Amino acid sequence: MFRREKPDSQGRRHSCKQTPSRRLRACFLATRKEAWEGRRRGHALGWHLFCILLCFPVLMAGQKRHTVEIAVESQTAVDEGQALFKSNCAFCHGPDGKGASGPDLVRSPLVSHDVNGNLIAQVVHDGRVDKGMPSFAAMKPEQISEMAAFLHHQARVALHSSHLEGDYSLARMLTGNAVEGKAFFDGTGGCAQCHSATGDLAGIAKKYLPLELQRKMIYPNSTSVSKTAVVTLKDGNRFEGKLLDQDEFNIGLICQDGWYRSWPREDVQLEIHDPLEAHRRLLSQYTDADLHNVFAYLESLK
Repeated sequence: MFRREKPDSQGRRHSCKQTPSRRLRACFLATRKEAWEGRRRGHALGWHLFCILLCFPVLMAGQKRHTVEIAVESQTAVDEGQALFKSNCAFCHGPDGKGASGPDLVRSPLVSHDVNGNLIAQVVHDGRVDKGMPSFAAMKPEQISEMAAFLHHQARVALHSSHLEGDYSLARMLTGNAVEGKAFFDGTGGCAQCHSATGDLAGIAKKYLPLELQRKMIYPNSTSVSKTAVVTLKDGNRFEGKLLDQDEFNIGLICQDGWYRSWPREDVQLEIHDPLEAHRRLLSQYTDADLHNVFAYLESLK
């Protein structure tokens, strides 16, 4: 029970008990006061949100206009640069900058490290005579800047594209030597141990588009081939079949009789045959020249 001191007519204070009805009234008043304060804060918050929502379309409209103006100015520079590029550079680098007899500029380190034409301008002005590129010293700085804008635009488009087009030009990819590619195929690469130009690879260049052929050469489809394994038990029994499960603890096969069997790895001797192991091993041995040369050789198998 709560107690409070109540003064009498003579100013003396006496202790008296707070009745349930008085406590109930006090709680009611306190609750009503808290509710009123909550409504007042809620009204203030609602008013602030209303003001923000009212101003938001105006702010966004201003931002949108600013963005459009920048995009139009940039597109003008890109269009001018594209016209200059086609008339001066397309013969070697292709009309879109992705390469022809000359290298692909869209994915070149020079363009990726260039800032506002600072690197591109030097190459355009001086040329690269040792690589067959003439000097364009007569080209004005603003023209070079516009060509740089075009190349950066092309690089951004390539960066944000999810894939290359399926009919990517063979002329852009065929930069290797087919004779040297055949020598690698038959010799150092060891490709001829599993493949034959007159067998499984006969006419391969007609079966696939260039980009797809190159992808299959480097990253063959692992779903079309399966690993096999031979498991030898401690009592000498052997089981051979398709490798289905493999981790650090267990090994599981679909055996030649069609039954699935599994064993703890520590209890068996295991031999695994992976048809793609040679391809994986080559990934760490290939040079850029090897890749281009072997691809050129495969493209000759028509």
